[in-house]
This record gives sequence, structure tokens and C-alpha cells, in this order.
Amino acid sequence: MAGWLDEGSSSSSSSISSSSSSKRRRRDCDCDCAESRRPRRKQHLYLALDDWDGGYSIHKLDADDILDDDFGGVRKLPEPAAIRIRWPVRGPMHFAALGTDIFFAAGPRFHGDDAPPATFVYETQAAALAVGPPLPTGLYSLGAAMAAGRKLYALTSPYHPEAPCLQALSWDLAARGDRADWFWNAAPSSSPPPPCCGMDVVAHALHPDGRTLFVSTDSATHSLDTSDGAWRELGDWVLPFKGQAYFDAGLDAWVGIHRKGDGHVCCCPVASRSAAAGRPPECRVLKGKLFLRNGEKTYQNGGRHLKATLTCMGRGRFCLVENVLRVARMVGDSVLRVTLFSRKYDHMGELRTKVRPRIRSYAVSKNNHMFSHAAF
Repeated sequence: MAGWLDEGSSSSSSSISSSSSSKRRRRDCDCDCAESRRPRRKQHLYLALDDWDGGYSIHKLDADDILDDDFGGVRKLPEPAAIRIRWPVRGPMHFAALGTDIFFAAGPRFHGDDAPPATFVYETQAAALAVGPPLPTGLYSLGAAMAAGRKLYALTSPYHPEAPCLQALSWDLAARGDRADWFWNAAPSSSPPPPCCGMDVVAHALHPDGRTLFVSTDSATHSLDTSDGAWRELGDWVLPFKGQAYFDAGLDAWVGIHRKGDGHVCCCPVASRSAAAGRPPECRVLKGKLFLRNGEKTYQNGGRHLKATLTCMGRGRFCLVENVLRVARMVGDSVLRVTLFSRKYDHMGELRTKVRPRIRSYAVSKNNHMFSHAAF
């Protein structure tokens, strides 16, 4: 998923059709360059949860409150939620982010209609909600979309020959040219994409150039230059991450959750954009676990670890969000554990946290067994 969302000044109009594209600008890398020259913006974490029986909610948390927290107990999430989404269908909702906008759509297989579900847009700076275009044919999960530049890219199923295999969501002028809106369009491709869909992607990362995506399936890794649509097979190896990894300029490496699912965060050098390699980049694992897994001490009383996600907060900080059920059932009460940390290499070249991670836990309700959470 995309990284942190910060609080800037919004335009005077809350209408998404009149918002300027500058509101969607995002740094193409997570480096700290020019941070000292610009005013510090308030950082927020947005959490998408199935925490009420009528659908989903998006909650807005202040990162500074977590850093200053010495309470250590389990809290309730701030009320009211930034937005509640009434969705009576019991299937999952999928979320993705681009810039300061959060997109969500129902899973097509659980939509309950032959027509593709709409893409909804929550614009965080204006606190405005709009209905976007329908999902493209063959796109099974918006949650597998990848951000690069000012577009959100998604692989569709190769088993839909009538649909392009790569779609891009962007803010653009309508056909008449008199207004701008969100549109899904076939992304240009100068070479055949890999024979997979977004749900086959196990790890992905954006190169520091801001335009080249690296995509790993269970058996191979490919790169995509979004400027010209050129795909390149890099080898039969897999990035060492689970889900999205982020470039960290301080480490000159990608950082993500270790794909072995052992409770560690890891990093690796940025892979070459063009040269095929016989082995994956060398992986370094952060000393000390940041979360535990099923069967370990925390869950011996019947609880269950559902999912962990990593989000880049900028300025060298990361946020790990875990969802832990209090009981073994897939619905009921759960605890959302939010950990803020930063990392460094020590004098031995080992990857460690800079200071003690700051942790805050929230008691939440769990209502959909097919969904855990999403964090931006």
C-alpha cells in the first residue's frame, strides 16, 4: 500500500471535480531531502476497519499523539470516524491510496451485481467523498494496486483477453475536455506483461526514480517502467518482502515486512532496473521482532494474529499495524496494535531501531471474516 498521508492546506472548494491536481502531489521517494526547508506538516495515519455491523470505517490518527503516548494500555479509537461506509454485502472491501486520496471498492465477486462495482474516492484533505469510475473488467482486487507518480496501476487477469492486462487510474480531463475526473485507462505497454493478475503479486516496491515498479510473484520478479510501459523479467527470484516495501534514503534500501512471516522487518538494496540477476538482493533482518505470530506467547490463550501492514511515515519513520483477535474466531473483539519506529545500521552493520519503538493499542470490533484492516 502507499505511504503516509500528511495534513496540508486544502482548496476552498470541497468538490472533487474542481480540485486541482496539485492536491494529489506526492514525493516519488521517501528521502528526507528538503524537509528542513519546508514547514513541518502534521502527519496522520488512516485506518480502514470493519468495526461496525453496517460496513466499514476510516479512522484518522495523529502520529504525534502516538509518539507522545506513555499510557501503555488499550484505548478506544478517536470518535467520530473520518468516514463511515455503509456496505450491507458481507464480502470484503478493498482499499488503496494515491497521494492524499484513498480509494475503495467492493470485491467484484461479492458485489452481487453483474455490473462492475464503482471505485469510491475519499479525499483526505477536503474530507470529501466522491463516486469514481467502475472497476475495469478483470480487476479482482483494488488492494493489489501500486502507486507510481500520479497514477495507480493494477494488473488485471490474463484470462480476460478482451481486457488490457495493465490498467491505470489517474486524474485527467474528460473526453469533452471541459472538466477533470478520475478515469481508469489501459496503460501503454511496449512489451508483454507477466502472465499474472494483481492477486498473484506477493511483493512490490517503487524504485527511487519514481517511475519503475518491481513486482514479485511466487516464482519470479519483473520490473515495469511506467514511462514507456516496458516490462522486463529480472530472474526467478522473489523480493524478500510481504506486500509493499518502501525506499529509505537513510539506508539506501527498500524496507518491508519479512516475507517469511516471522515477525521481522527487513531491508535489501534496490535492485537493478534493467539487468537480470540470478539471485535476489541481499536481505538484512531488523534485530528483534516487532510483532509475534500465532502459537507464540501472546496468543496461547486462543487469540489469533490476523495481519500486519507496514506504512512509511516519512522522515525515516515507519508504522507497523497489527490486527489481533482476542479469540480464535474470525469475528468479535480484536486489538489493533500500532507501532512507530525508525531504523539504522549499527557499527557492526546490523539493522536496528534507532530508539525504542512507540506502541499504542486500540480495542476494536471485528465484523467481517474476510477483511482485517488497511493502513495509509
